[in-house]
Amino acid sequence: MNRDYKKPWWVLACVLVVSSLTFAQAGRGKGRLSGNVVDEKGEPIVTAEVKIEFEKGGLVNKTSVSKKGEWSFISLGTGQAIVTASAEEFLDISLSIHVQQLERNKFVTLVMKEDKEKKIRLKDAGALEELEKGNQLFQERKFDEALLIFQTFAAENPKVYQIYFNIGDVYREKGEFDKANEQYAMAQVKAKEKADVVLQARALASFGEICLRQEKFKEAQQFFTQSIALNPKDEILAYNVAEIFFGRNQTDKAIEYYQLAIQIKPEWSEPYLKMGYAYLNKGDMVKAVEQLKEFLKHDPKSPQAPVVQSLIDSLAKVK
Repeated sequence: MNRDYKKPWWVLACVLVVSSLTFAQAGRGKGRLSGNVVDEKGEPIVTAEVKIEFEKGGLVNKTSVSKKGEWSFISLGTGQAIVTASAEEFLDISLSIHVQQLERNKFVTLVMKEDKEKKIRLKDAGALEELEKGNQLFQERKFDEALLIFQTFAAENPKVYQIYFNIGDVYREKGEFDKANEQYAMAQVKAKEKADVVLQARALASFGEICLRQEKFKEAQQFFTQSIALNPKDEILAYNVAEIFFGRNQTDKAIEYYQLAIQIKPEWSEPYLKMGYAYLNKGDMVKAVEQLKEFLKHDPKSPQAPVVQSLIDSLAKVK
């Protein structure tokens, strides 16, 4: 009877020993597992990192591969493990492998597929970063450095024809007007091919800007007018045309295009200010004050606000 009473305790002890051995074998032991990481062409991926993790808990370890793409883990216990390889610009790969201590484990080759979508995203992000750098250099008037970046971008991204405007603007600021017009013309051709009205209008405005720099005011006026006709919803173009007329003392025409700019973008303050000056030139004090007040209404914190308010006060006294 005593023998029957003790038997369950012996069985329980065996179970506990087996459980302990199993847990230990899922962690540390005498096993070794090795392999390599390659791409689909069989070339080693030297930037890869490999991780091993036993399915039932226990050891988790990581290692980097060698210059030949090889890796290894030592002192492993027996058990089922997940081996995962990861590398930049590649899709992760995982294999479930049974690790043994008493027998030699097979050499494991992990074949990674290229993450083409991620590679494209990284390339695009890098290109945009370079483009932003070029824009910053342009703002700092470091034109030769900006030009190099823009030209490199154009060579690597031939379908992005907007870059021709960047290149043209650099040449314009360098005073190389013929080269600037060549770039704007290239952009214009591409824009026509794509039926891109916005950029066609921008090209015409760019031609107009070059004419301005050369004091060819009549030609500049024609280009800006054509640009507005092509894209009548661009308030910047309308404003620039108004500036051309205002600069040539064609006040009525200037007012017409300032009003167009306001119709397109009523919250923009600058056209109100310039239209106020235009009416002032015409001798129409009442309308001048109306427009100057509109300017202050839309931009009360403008640095020009005190001067404008003083002008309004002066005009009020004249009346």
